[in-house]
Amino acid sequence: MIERTEDIQTSDGAMEVFVARPDGKGPFPVIIQFMDALGMREELREHARRTAGWGYYVLAPDLLYRSGLKGPLNFSDPNGRQQIMAAMAALTDARATHDIEATLELAAGDTAAANGKIGLYGFCMGGRLALVLCQSLGERVAAAASLHPGGLVTDEPNSPHRHLERVRAEIYFGIADQDQSATPEQMAQLEKALTAHNIRYQLEWHPGALHGYTMQSRKDVYQETAAEKVRVRMKALFARKLA
Repeated sequence: MIERTEDIQTSDGAMEVFVARPDGKGPFPVIIQFMDALGMREELREHARRTAGWGYYVLAPDLLYRSGLKGPLNFSDPNGRQQIMAAMAALTDARATHDIEATLELAAGDTAAANGKIGLYGFCMGGRLALVLCQSLGERVAAAASLHPGGLVTDEPNSPHRHLERVRAEIYFGIADQDQSATPEQMAQLEKALTAHNIRYQLEWHPGALHGYTMQSRKDVYQETAAEKVRVRMKALFARKLA
């Protein structure tokens, strides 16, 4: 495994990007990992390494760089929660798109990164952003996975489920059935929108799982059964669409 950390200069500051890829010259298909809102930390880098181990060039940008927050942040602490919510509010869809375009430019400068179709996956807020970037990047994205996401269906005009016309990716949604940010009613609306746009997808409910179930450090929510199952789904999806 080869890994490194780069700083990308954007109009809003320096964005740290963790890069992991297999040994060898490649080129390896590119996958972007979208973080959750608890800050960039070793746990997220380990997720990136695991995905890279499947044969991919994985980039994990620190999307909270504008706020200067580093993880692990504590959402249960009132002060930490306030910081997290402010950082999430500052990360607009337009800013996230700009950040990912800059991240892809970094990959374009490395001969170990393949050109062409890419994959996306993300956790929590990153699960939402994975769908948003499927829309923003259109045909560039072949496959995406949205894991215990929140905010996919809201009453707001910019709700992701309202903006799917440019999506060409096949998408996997790993939904915790005890997650109040992804209720059955909301997911029904999402599926209706996906079907209306002829988007190929799988939406899988994970029994007894809570929001954040893939994060092993969070003993209160981690569920090994669900976490391992979504890894199997992701690996198969990326192998099928990025080969």
